[in-house]
Amino acid sequence: MTTTTPRTLGGIAVLALAAAALAGCAFIPSIPTGAGSGNDSGDQVTGDSNSELAGTSWSGTDSDGDTWGLEFQSDGTVGLTYDGNSFDDDTDVWAQAGDTVTVHIEFTDGPIDLIGQYAGLEAPMESTGTYDGGTFTLTLTQD
Repeated sequence: MTTTTPRTLGGIAVLALAAAALAGCAFIPSIPTGAGSGNDSGDQVTGDSNSELAGTSWSGTDSDGDTWGLEFQSDGTVGLTYDGNSFDDDTDVWAQAGDTVTVHIEFTDGPIDLIGQYAGLEAPMESTGTYDGGTFTLTLTQD
């Protein structure tokens, strides 16, 4: 006959808590995190009013012929116009780390992630988009 001691019960409890914590991490969505307000210091500021991008709108046509409009909102979300349809969802977010801008957009058929190189408000932002099954390029200019 096996006897369960308080030490065994404590070990089981710790293992159960660790398993629950790890399982919870599997459900955390992958969203871009970024830093900076246009600087290269690496300071963490995620898509807020401290970035010079906050409150600006950009547009362009991607390599597949789709038209895009992005409004970088100061709360870290993105207002999106895609092929003439407008969206403003809390799941669409942006961030900046130095000169790298990331945008995560939740489409009904799957997410799209954009990574672009920011060279200032007057310069085009060259971006690469990825989604399940492919990639595309997108050049954005400030409106």
